[in-house]
Amino acid sequence: MNFLKADYSSLTKYRNIYDNGQLAAIILFLVLETLAGVALLSLSIWMYVDTAAYLVSDHNDKFFVSIYILMGAGSLMTLVGFLGCCGAMQESSCMLGTFSTFVILIFAAEIAGAVYGYSHKDEVKSALTKTVTNMVKNEYSVQDAVTMGVDTMQQKLGCCGANGISDWENSSLNNKNKESGILSVLSISYKVPASCCVSPDSIACEAATNIAAANTFTSSLHSEGCLSKITEKIEKHLFTIIVAGITIAVIQIFGFVFSLVLCCAVSGRDY
Repeated sequence: MNFLKADYSSLTKYRNIYDNGQLAAIILFLVLETLAGVALLSLSIWMYVDTAAYLVSDHNDKFFVSIYILMGAGSLMTLVGFLGCCGAMQESSCMLGTFSTFVILIFAAEIAGAVYGYSHKDEVKSALTKTVTNMVKNEYSVQDAVTMGVDTMQQKLGCCGANGISDWENSSLNNKNKESGILSVLSISYKVPASCCVSPDSIACEAATNIAAANTFTSSLHSEGCLSKITEKIEKHLFTIIVAGITIAVIQIFGFVFSLVLCCAVSGRDY
């Protein structure tokens, strides 16, 4: 009889160790899910800050909507992950069930967002082209915020104009100068901002910003347009998002399965 009691006690001990190990693994994945939410939120904020410094036009909402969605998903994932951790540590079937439900909703929203983003990529690209072109052609030297944004964009990305230097020929910068008498209507040259220069403080920059009608650009100016530079930057962001998205999706799946297992175990024990 004592032998059976000893075996039962030993079995209970090992079972508790197994249960504790299982609980620890579940909590670990829930912590990872919380950290994944923080990472997604940080990534989206970084993407916003990295582009908002120069995309300051009033027509860039379509471009930033995907970043806003990522911010919302990251914030919700962080809160839901924390809820799951609390539910696992307290072994609350109610909190774990709520967590599992939210994970399904977030996962569905992420898939829907990915499908929407892919299906509207041409529309976003078109909106971005219109935004940058409008900033260069119509808003530079007219709105101070846009002027600073374009200068920052050209200096930071090493570019000039939306598609190239010639974009500045019929821009608000030169139209404004013509109206004020600095350049006549029949002028054979036009000006570009000093931010187009490779070295803005150089003596050559001052001379290079006056472009002859023959379009003989010097090596002192950036020749590539900013749209191609921004597109290249977005593609790098997109690769980062894809890798992060796959990683987060895997963590979400494991977190959902483990939390559901724990929820069922806790519910079964309560009854």
